[in-house]
Amino acid sequence: MNDEIDVHTRGLLSVLDPEATDPGYWYRFHRWVVDSAAPQLARRRRVAAATVSDVMFSWWRTLVPAALATAAVAAAMLMRGRPTTAPVAYVDVDEILMVGIEAPEMPSFEMASPDGGIVLVNEVF
Repeated sequence: MNDEIDVHTRGLLSVLDPEATDPGYWYRFHRWVVDSAAPQLARRRRVAAATVSDVMFSWWRTLVPAALATAAVAAAMLMRGRPTTAPVAYVDVDEILMVGIEAPEMPSFEMASPDGGIVLVNEVF
């Protein structure tokens, strides 16, 4: 059964084969691909022999000025005057319960229990 399907499929696809109408097509196509890729393959061969220091020296013309520009922008951002804002005081739920600090409770810790009390951090008060 597979041979019949394979022969049938091969017959249908043979119409799409360029070798049927143009003898030597695949050989010329292979030559064209290899000739087109030759400069890129030669470049990759040269780069494969490069060491880490060779790569770093090849980057210095763009890497060093970019690093200097980034450092200058960072220094400018650090030197500019910042508006003074009041510090934010964070309070834990334990501090609110134990010390008695007046602060609003977080809604995620607060819910009503079935008997009417308030459940705060899974403890009924």
